[in-house]
Amino acid sequence: MDRLTPFRRETAAAAVLAMLLAVIGAAPATARDPTPPANPANLRVTSLTPHVVKLAWDPSAAASAIVSYRLWASYGHTYTVSPTQNTLSLGTVPDSTYAFFVYAVDGSGHRSAASNTLTVSTPADTTAPTAPVAVLGAVNPAEISLAWTASTDDGPFVLYQVYVNGSPSVDAGPNLAAVVSGLTPTTTYSITVRARDYPADNVSAPSNALAVTTAAFDGIDTQRPSSPGNLSGYEAGDGAREINLSWKQAFDDQTAQAAIDYEVYLNGSLDHITGGDRTIVHASRDGEHTITVIAVDEAGNRSLPASITVVSR
Repeated sequence: MDRLTPFRRETAAAAVLAMLLAVIGAAPATARDPTPPANPANLRVTSLTPHVVKLAWDPSAAASAIVSYRLWASYGHTYTVSPTQNTLSLGTVPDSTYAFFVYAVDGSGHRSAASNTLTVSTPADTTAPTAPVAVLGAVNPAEISLAWTASTDDGPFVLYQVYVNGSPSVDAGPNLAAVVSGLTPTTTYSITVRARDYPADNVSAPSNALAVTTAAFDGIDTQRPSSPGNLSGYEAGDGAREINLSWKQAFDDQTAQAAIDYEVYLNGSLDHITGGDRTIVHASRDGEHTITVIAVDEAGNRSLPASITVVSR
């Protein structure tokens, strides 16, 4: 009879123990439940407007095992919803048709069957925005600046158009201010604003009319332009230390807005001079940077400064 030496007996025992541990350790991985959760049911509309649909569904049975609901929309997006929630509101386009279904996902990643597929047709939007209220800003020989109040509407998107003597002039988009350019000195104009919603294109009644007479050219310009407004900046984050700047253009009593220059200072030193309403500065180091922009009219009058601090990393 072949007898094992003590060393061989210990080696064999260690091998058997390793096999047992491997089997025991692998057991939990094979114990996962392959059964998918029950599907949510009765997907339905609880509220519908031209711009919003609110959906609800009956929760899946054994909802405690659910980690999320997934709502599929026919425009190619699937929304993840908390397992404690069985409603969802979605933005829609008027006079359009959509399809939706919902399914559940459990902690093992198993998907349930889908609920019923729900087809929804939104009504048309026939409601126009309210009329804005226009307010005169400033005047120079060729330009008028104005602002207006926001219109109310049943949809989320409102755009604005400025009219001069009843004809469309400046398409202001969603902005609440504009400058009308290309006017004749010492001439009176009637300025109004209309709002329209998107995408339905319902147009509001006109705002109050502003009767505005442009200024005469003055041979001696001593007035400084307004300060650049809403100065903002951010670092691009690509390692080049590029700081992107933008601002609302200044307005002057004599110089046209397009002819105003902007001095751009980086940490107290003049970096460059530019036109328009945006530019880029290149920082030489990481950390905080003070950026200042000053508007300069054609007579050399300089505005009060606008400054911000931007961090470059």
